[in-house]
Amino acid sequence: MQMENYNKILGCLTGIAIGDALGMPTEFMTPKRINQTYGYINDFNVPSSDHIHPDMKKGEITDDTGQTLALVEEILRRKEINIQVAATGLINWANDKDVFNSTFLGPSSKKALQKLINGNNPKETGKSGTTVGAAMRAPVAGIFNPGNIDKAINDAVAISIPTHNTSIAISGATSIAAAIAESFKSDSKIDDVIDKAIYGAEKGLEFGFPYPGASIARRIELGIDLISGIEDTDKAALKLYDYIGVDMFPHEVVPFVISLFSISKKDKMKVILSAVNIGGDSDTIAALLGALIGAFYGYKYLPNKMREKIEKVNKIDLDFYSRNICNLNLK
Repeated sequence: MQMENYNKILGCLTGIAIGDALGMPTEFMTPKRINQTYGYINDFNVPSSDHIHPDMKKGEITDDTGQTLALVEEILRRKEINIQVAATGLINWANDKDVFNSTFLGPSSKKALQKLINGNNPKETGKSGTTVGAAMRAPVAGIFNPGNIDKAINDAVAISIPTHNTSIAISGATSIAAAIAESFKSDSKIDDVIDKAIYGAEKGLEFGFPYPGASIARRIELGIDLISGIEDTDKAALKLYDYIGVDMFPHEVVPFVISLFSISKKDKMKVILSAVNIGGDSDTIAALLGALIGAFYGYKYLPNKMREKIEKVNKIDLDFYSRNICNLNLK
């Protein structure tokens, strides 16, 4: 991989972390409750005392960024992406962060990780995973395959299988991975990213244990139609909230993310803030929007002070990860 991708890789990782940390205090709240509790959020906040994450710190990341960086570390170490690499990265993260005693581990990941730690076959551990956990870490597949859509899709499948080996979860992951990979092309347009997200969603249905659910591809098209002509991203987010949904399922989160990204040209950071203030699975929604904003537009559109705060609070170095990704040649 070339250093020319550094700006977009750093942008993608920074966008994930910023969206995740901003969205953490509003997770699973309604827009009304968010407004009553915090007002309009435009910076990091400490969760309210009655929140599901009452002990987390201002600027602290959740499993969205944590799993992403754990997978990056294992891929850098092994120089390849496959099911076992993904499983090992997730097990290492679970043990290192003591996630079974945390408040942010998703239901599908929790069940699958326990089975993985117990030594079960990673091709079997994720067959009940239907939530958005696969999509939330799918940017990794796009980052390591800039411009290579089909390879990003295949790697997203491998990353998904240990915890989310169902067709609907994988469809969400391959949609995000394809969109991120497309975002690295220097001549890519927003419509190209949307087209690849739809393509990825359709391809993903070919993998995993079949699971009935609404088409992510069709719901992306529906979401974009719903907000066509709406320039105010808060109003657009509210309409998507009402018609698409923001719960922790790929057929809600992924269409919401791609649809809101479709109107990101005017004010990049505002799109992320609109997701933060809409609630639901806000940390994942904002993290995935941040990933797309950073990968498509580049790091310069994200606030450096927020990145510095996150790195200090969580003791991580996003520049270190980005440079090592650039210098890696996958097997």
